[in-house]
Amino acid sequence: MKKYFAALSTTALICVAPHALAASNTPLKVTGFITPAACDINLSRGGLVDIGKKSVNDLHPTSNTLVDTTKIQLTMACSETMPFMLNPIDHRPNTAAGAGDYFGVGLTPDNEKLGFFDIAITASTADTTPVQAIGSSDGGATWAKQDRIKLGNQSSVAATSDHATRIEVKDLTMDLEIKTYIAGTDTLTIDNEIPIDGLATIEVWYK
Repeated sequence: MKKYFAALSTTALICVAPHALAASNTPLKVTGFITPAACDINLSRGGLVDIGKKSVNDLHPTSNTLVDTTKIQLTMACSETMPFMLNPIDHRPNTAAGAGDYFGVGLTPDNEKLGFFDIAITASTADTTPVQAIGSSDGGATWAKQDRIKLGNQSSVAATSDHATRIEVKDLTMDLEIKTYIAGTDTLTIDNEIPIDGLATIEVWYK
């Protein structure tokens, strides 16, 4: 999982100077901030979930099979207390079998969707205090309780008593469960060994 450090635009003002023959002009203003703060985000186990080899005989013929559950921990250390959002990116887009907010694990040689993985948040602590994981589907305009890191949504944390209000954090710990599923064998062509190949990045947005 790579680390992402957000930078906002500088402030400038560009005005269209009046020409000798022009009767009017209009300003163009670009605004924003450069923040001196930054966060370092890491995943335990090096961000690697290795489920080993699974036999096709262990897979359900007509429904998804849970083949592995691995616990890892996400930690974030910031230089100062600040608001943040975690934004996931799926590097195997459009390969997840099932719901659209899961992460893909690649395709078979016949371009069949092999399965997906889900990222559950089982516990969160901010600055030594237990907090509630929350999510937003509109870029942070509104928030609600969300115990998963969902593709297409942003994640953050709130006080356990108020799930709609994001709080500022300096140090964050999230306990995660990565659950990997393989699609029903009736949708797959498995004539040879097929690699399970999921890859996602979690960005930190400072806003």
